[in-house]
Amino acid sequence: MKTPGRQTADAADSDAGRRDRLLGFGEHSVSKSYYPELKRRLEELERFRSLLEQTGEAIFLVDGRTGRIADTAGAAGVMLRQEREALLGLPFAALLPMEAVEHLHGLFSGDFAAGRLETVLTRPGGKGTTPAVEMTFRMAKGEDGPIAVIVARDVSERKKSELALRRAEEKYRGIVENAAEGIFQSSLDGRLISANPAVATILGYASPREMMRRVKSIIDQTVAREDDRQRIRAELERYDQVKNLEVQLVTKSGDLIWGLINARRIRDAAGEAERFDGSLQDVTIRKQAEQTLLRYHDELERRVAERTAELTRANERLTHEVTIRKRAEEAADAANRAKSEFLSMVSHEIRTPLTSVMGFAVIIEKRLDQLFNRLLGDDPRQRRQAEQIMENLGIIVSEGERLKHLINDVLDLAKLEAGKMAFKHERVDPAEVVRHVMSASEGLLAATPRVALKTSIQGRLPEVIGDRDRLIQVLVNLVSNALKFTEQGSVTCRARTADGYVVIDVADTGIGIPEAEQHKVFEKFNQIGATLTNKPKGTGLGLAICKHIVESHGGRISYVSRFGSGSTFTFALPIA
Repeated sequence: MKTPGRQTADAADSDAGRRDRLLGFGEHSVSKSYYPELKRRLEELERFRSLLEQTGEAIFLVDGRTGRIADTAGAAGVMLRQEREALLGLPFAALLPMEAVEHLHGLFSGDFAAGRLETVLTRPGGKGTTPAVEMTFRMAKGEDGPIAVIVARDVSERKKSELALRRAEEKYRGIVENAAEGIFQSSLDGRLISANPAVATILGYASPREMMRRVKSIIDQTVAREDDRQRIRAELERYDQVKNLEVQLVTKSGDLIWGLINARRIRDAAGEAERFDGSLQDVTIRKQAEQTLLRYHDELERRVAERTAELTRANERLTHEVTIRKRAEEAADAANRAKSEFLSMVSHEIRTPLTSVMGFAVIIEKRLDQLFNRLLGDDPRQRRQAEQIMENLGIIVSEGERLKHLINDVLDLAKLEAGKMAFKHERVDPAEVVRHVMSASEGLLAATPRVALKTSIQGRLPEVIGDRDRLIQVLVNLVSNALKFTEQGSVTCRARTADGYVVIDVADTGIGIPEAEQHKVFEKFNQIGATLTNKPKGTGLGLAICKHIVESHGGRISYVSRFGSGSTFTFALPIA
C-alpha cells in the first residue's frame, strides 16, 4: 500500500512523464515530429487568450449540465469586480435577474440554441449591478458535454445616446406640433409624408391626417398660379431650395390666401435625393396691410403732388406780392427819406423866420402893455379892445412856442431815424438826472394844485454811459405827459437797479390809455385820447423820440396802463 506522500509524488511523476511524452521528450516519446507543431498551436492559443483578455466584452463559458461558470475571459472580472478564480464554479443564473433566468433555462433545455437579451448582471458579494449589457448566448459542444458561450457587452453609453436621441425627438416633435409655422415633409413627387397641425390650419383642413389624405401633391393642389408652381420646381431643381417665396395658395374651401414658402431638397449619404422639407407661413394679413399701405402711399403721393402744385402757385403769388411789396417798401423808404429831408429843410427854414416872429411878438406884447397902461383912461370900451389885443398877442406867443417845439421835435426825430443824431458818451449819474428833472417840473404844478409830485430813489444808483441832455429830454417828456393827463392824485418818479440795469419808472394816477389805443402809443404824430381841457396838446412825437433815444443808449422802454386808473412808463439803461 502506498503512502499518501508517495501517491502524490507518483502522480506528479506520472503527469510530468505524460507531458514529456506528449511534447516528444523522454525515452517513451511517441514521435519527435509532433513537438514543433504542438508548440506552435499552444502559442497561438496563448495569443488568442491574450486577445480575449484585452477585449471590452465579458465572455463566460457555462457548463450546460450544471449551469456553473467553467471559465471567463475578456472584461468579465472588471465588469463584475471579481477575480477570475472567484467566478469559476459560480451558478451563472445567480448573476441574472429573474426574467433573464428564464431565457437561460430555455437555452439549457434546448428550446433554442442561441439568443440575445438586454439586461444587467448582479455582482457577487452584494456589490450592486452592472450597467446595462447586451448579452448574446449560444450552445456549443465541449469534450465533457454541452457548454454555453455567453458574451456580455456594456451598452450603457449606447442606452444614454438612445435616451438622448429619444428625448431630442420628443422635443423636436413637440416643437413641430406646437409651432405656429407650418412644417411638412413630402416625397419627390409632392405627396405629403408628414405635416404639423399648423399646415392643416393654414390650408383650412381639420387635421394633418385629413390633409394628407386629400392632398396628393402639395405643389399642384395648394399653389394657385401655374407660374408660381413652375418657379418652385425650377428653383428646387436648380438650387435644391426655395427661400422666402410669397405665393397665393388655395385652401380647402377654395379661398385664396398669401403664403410664405421655404423648402429644400434632402439627400442621403450617397447624394441621392430622398424628400423635401418645407415650411409655410400665412402672410395674408401682412400682404393686405402692404397693399393698403401702398394705396395710402399712392394717395399720399397724389395729395403731395396736388399740394406741391398749390404751394408752387402760392409761392409764385407770394413771390409776386413780395416783389410788389419790396418795390412799395423801396418807394416808401424813398418817400420817407424825401419826407425827412423835406421836413428837415422846411423845419430849418421855418425856424429862422419863426424866431424873428416870436422875438418881435414878445417885444410888441411888452411895448403895447406899457403903452396901453399910459394912454388908456377909464373908457371901458377902449380897455376891452386893449385887453383883446393883448390876449391875441398872448395866443400868438404861445402858439409860436408850440410851433417851435413841434419844429424841434420834427428835426430831432428826422435825425434819429436817419441815424444822424450825435450822442455824447460820458458817465451820467441817473440819480442827479432824476432830481434835476423833478425839481424843474415843480413849476408845472401851478396849473394842477391837486397833483403831488413824488420822487423815490432806492439806494445809491450806479452810473450809466450816455448823453445827459438827451436822457433829461426823455424823463422831462415822460413827466410832462404824466402831469398833462393827471388832474388829481400824484405823479411819482422811482429809480432803482435790477439785473444790470438802472430802471426809472414814471407812474401817474391820471386818466390812463384806452385799451383800443395802447398798440399805437409809440407811433409818430399820435395823440392818445384827449388831454384834460386846461392842458395844452403836444406834437405827438414825444414818445417816439423817447423810444429812439432810449434804444440808442442800449436800453428798453415799455409801459402798463389801465383806462381810468393811470399809467406807468418804464425805461431801463445798462449800467456802465
